[in-house]
Amino acid sequence: MADTTRLYAGTQEGLHVLRPTGNKWEVEGSFFTDKVLESISGSRKNPERVYAGVAYDGLYRTDDAGRNWKKIFDGDVRSTSVDPTNEDVVYTGTEGVFLYRSEDRGETWEENKPLRELPQEVRSKWWTPYPPALGHIITIYVHPTDSNMIHLCLEHGGILRSFDRGQSWEDVCEGIDYLDIHVISTLPHNKNKWYVSSARGFFTTDDPGKGWVRAENGFTRDYFHDFIFLPPEKAGGPTTMLIATADHSPGSWGRPEYARSALFRSDDEAKSWHRVVEGIEEEMEPMVWALTNHPSDGNAAFAGIGRVSRGPAQGPTGPGSLMITRDRGDSWQKVADVPGDRVLWAATE
Repeated sequence: MADTTRLYAGTQEGLHVLRPTGNKWEVEGSFFTDKVLESISGSRKNPERVYAGVAYDGLYRTDDAGRNWKKIFDGDVRSTSVDPTNEDVVYTGTEGVFLYRSEDRGETWEENKPLRELPQEVRSKWWTPYPPALGHIITIYVHPTDSNMIHLCLEHGGILRSFDRGQSWEDVCEGIDYLDIHVISTLPHNKNKWYVSSARGFFTTDDPGKGWVRAENGFTRDYFHDFIFLPPEKAGGPTTMLIATADHSPGSWGRPEYARSALFRSDDEAKSWHRVVEGIEEEMEPMVWALTNHPSDGNAAFAGIGRVSRGPAQGPTGPGSLMITRDRGDSWQKVADVPGDRVLWAATE
């Protein structure tokens, strides 16, 4: 059966929309040339609707699968998320740790003011190691079955949780000593098993409010970024996890081997991990920044790779690539060469 996926690759040099043609993937269109893409999210019920966040610029929406884009928010956008329980609701987060919500697919916006009213001892942790040192929201996680439950990952600054759709917030990062947080998620269909990736650890908990513990058995890397879940191969079986990692934080990537990135897989819901090697370079110099699920094949996923600039210590940017696995992460094949990839989104045509 032909693959009917459209892949949105947000890179260091704009957004590239690809689709499969025969045995190869071709770029269908390129947008926001020479701008840095920081986030992509989209509608599952209406797959032609996709949101793209451009650093230092704003948030854009397409309603026709990337052929045309409309600017719907002005600002230094670093994250965006569609509420999976109501896809008219969209969130965006910016540099400086501001959160906004739209109830009409981005036509109008309202700032979440309770976030800025948190105590000074919480807000004092919001920073980045490069100017203007304000920190930003890198991930907005709206629980798939409960839109009142929202978690924010701050780079840097920790994890913030709301049980009332953002009317109040609490800091829930006990047990994590270095608060450069990247991605948070529950185990699918389970509110009582949580995971979070950070610059110096991968953690799990049954309740973020009660603290986190490390879940790093089998890792040979210590920097953690995107992770995703693949559905069980058999009903009632364990969920597969894939995660992108590197050797130490980006501040040390001035070395010749750069990130020393690696992909790992868990078949027991993070109790243990093993490194994926087939189709992956033994010493992968660029970083695997992005992982995203295939929209229609539960055994497949995409990876976005490249040298990107996330601060002056990392040196020059460089080329990147997109890869696919169709066997649950056991092996990977290249999809296309692109500029250094930062974020990915895959949707059906």
